[in-house]
Amino acid sequence: MSSKEHRLVALLTQELGRATDAVTLGIGDDAAVLQVPRGERLVVSVDAAVEGTHFRLPWLSPLQLGARSFEAALSDLAAMGARPLGAVCGLVLPSAVSARFVQQLARGQAAVAARQGCPVLGGNLARGPEVSLTTTVFGSARRVLTRQGARPGDELWLVGQVGLAALGLRLLQAERRPTSRAARVAIDAWRRPAALLGEGRALLGRASASIDVSDGLVSDALQLARASELRLELEAARLLEGLSPTLMSQGVQPALDLALHGGEDYALLATGPAQRRPAFARRIGRAVQGSGVVLVSPDGRRAPLRSRQYLHFTG
Repeated sequence: MSSKEHRLVALLTQELGRATDAVTLGIGDDAAVLQVPRGERLVVSVDAAVEGTHFRLPWLSPLQLGARSFEAALSDLAAMGARPLGAVCGLVLPSAVSARFVQQLARGQAAVAARQGCPVLGGNLARGPEVSLTTTVFGSARRVLTRQGARPGDELWLVGQVGLAALGLRLLQAERRPTSRAARVAIDAWRRPAALLGEGRALLGRASASIDVSDGLVSDALQLARASELRLELEAARLLEGLSPTLMSQGVQPALDLALHGGEDYALLATGPAQRRPAFARRIGRAVQGSGVVLVSPDGRRAPLRSRQYLHFTG
């Protein structure tokens, strides 16, 4: 290990080396040790953020990048109804990266770790051509929500906002300065997502199935429909009713398109009986016999929806 790598590891340890009661052994050894509460299951997920694929450095500060990558990983625990125990993070950094950049990146991670109760237990540091963060999160739950439990007759619930992050990303890609309040709101929605961990745990005992909305509402609804072997009907009027005023200011059809296909919202999509719907969830459709996902217009017409999800390994 080079002297620079030693310094960076020491810097990361200083910023991230905090633990909770679930951590038997954290940063500073070959591996971390976690104590899973008695009677609970271990829930594990991993998420990667790669420069040039998921973000560009001019779009956000290193502080925001560290926080954003951590929240994105935690969103998978939220969908399962799990409580976070800890995380390990793999960092790939170009050789020219500054210690200041690494410190701010770690502080972004540390802020989320403290707020969400998910300490960073360790990880790996390597050199590469671009910045890359791979975050593995560990959680626990007595029972978990999956994508497979939806039943015909269930309502379709949305928890959180959809579409606004995609609008923010479009503004960043167009390299427009956020001169209006609406533009700043949209860009912040992309830069500063928040995993809905509390809401995910509150869905336990209420929802029959759940998935986090990271690839786009339609793409993730299709995954839930496929896993549960049924059809999901999205009601356009109900979906539009709850969209952000900032998003609706783009016009009804552009707002609907962004809400359906935008992605990176880290909202939750769930199904469940009407009488069990929590106050924080809003109905946007229903589950019926069949397959796929359809959009139901106000006049009752049904149009099949297809995924526009970005595919990493095509061509």
